[in-house]
Amino acid sequence: MNHKYSPIELPQKKKWTEDERAALAQKLDDDLDRFMEEMAAKKAEKPEPRKPFDFDEWCKEIDQHPAFMKEMPKDGKYKDTIEALQAMKYDKEDDEDKQQNAEHHKNEGNKHFKFKKYRWATDCYSNGGYITLSKLKQLILFEGIKENCPDRKLNAVLYFNRAAAQKHIGNLRSAIKDCSMGRKFDPTHLKGVIRGAECLLELEYAKDALNWIESSKKIFAFTKETSETPDLTEDEKKYIDELEKTRVKAVELSLKEERDKRKSRAEERKETEAKKKLLDALKERNLNLSPRVPFDHPELMDMARLTVSLPLMHTHECVKFDDDSNLVWPILLQYPEAGQTDVLTETSELTAIGELLKEVFREPAQWDPEHKFQFDNVRFFVSDQYDEYLTEVYEWNDFKTILSLPGNQIKQGLPVIMILTKEKAAESLEALSEGENKYVAK
Repeated sequence: MNHKYSPIELPQKKKWTEDERAALAQKLDDDLDRFMEEMAAKKAEKPEPRKPFDFDEWCKEIDQHPAFMKEMPKDGKYKDTIEALQAMKYDKEDDEDKQQNAEHHKNEGNKHFKFKKYRWATDCYSNGGYITLSKLKQLILFEGIKENCPDRKLNAVLYFNRAAAQKHIGNLRSAIKDCSMGRKFDPTHLKGVIRGAECLLELEYAKDALNWIESSKKIFAFTKETSETPDLTEDEKKYIDELEKTRVKAVELSLKEERDKRKSRAEERKETEAKKKLLDALKERNLNLSPRVPFDHPELMDMARLTVSLPLMHTHECVKFDDDSNLVWPILLQYPEAGQTDVLTETSELTAIGELLKEVFREPAQWDPEHKFQFDNVRFFVSDQYDEYLTEVYEWNDFKTILSLPGNQIKQGLPVIMILTKEKAAESLEALSEGENKYVAK
């Protein structure tokens, strides 16, 4: 857990000399020693069972010391100490002081960056330096970039250096923003420009990186031509060479991006054409599907509407074409009186139900030890979409005919066939009218 402490704004006091600062720092260290000893004494007075170290609880206790307070205590306690701490901020009365402060924060940030303390470095570049209290090494943040220093080049360095720290801790987008700000202050800072391009390339924005490099080169050329020192320095020549290498890399990645986009568009067109073919076939067969599908807009079709996923199945199944452009379906078989189900995959629409199920019923299922469900002892039904009646289908009906029956609805791409023994069908169903194959429960 990160704890960030904002400095408490108080009226500016007198300027402090270095000796006074050193004496005050020593006093604060001594006070902190006493504070820690008092905390230990309180713990000793009320011994409790040893608990695991709780960082949040420790922070609450340590926040009671003025060096770490996040807000001014209402009772005025520690007023003098807090004012002294506030007075230790670098004076900000004129532009020269602001520039010295900004230089100090830049140097502190560079030191942290050198030792790979990138988060501390970003704080120094953006919010300032720190005072080290020997016991806990806590940081009291000053203002760095916010100093509004009049030196544009120094401001550029602060932004570009913070971008470097951001880059190292993975905040690439923040790094790019800082590079953009840095370039506004100093377009000739090519090292920072390269850093911005590298961040864009890491994010796989090759085209944006190329545009960034080209625009930076133009701004650099104009700035140098209109400056008092138009000749290139050795460092600038070196960075121009590096920038060119980065540009070549950006070009290569940009071309790859274009190839990938063309390939992706081709795959999308192919997928849309396949969807159109399937939707046309479903529409031609006048199938009642739920949820509904956009027959005339294949580009909007979500195949999840026709994709089946059941615990009985180890894969996802979806209606598709066979080699002869006939539809192939997954089929759910229901046995209501036994409380069982079965799934058949890749059932051609041209297959007659009797032809398929003769093989299914040849041997008894584990849940049918008496082998009641024999082909000659069963009847087949499909339900209407409102579950108001059942329509009987016969062994010679193929699935293309069955699925197109009026009232039959295919839910989530999975047609359902209900199978009852003849005895169960006779005792539980009655015909809607004589001679019809529609039945309701008795």
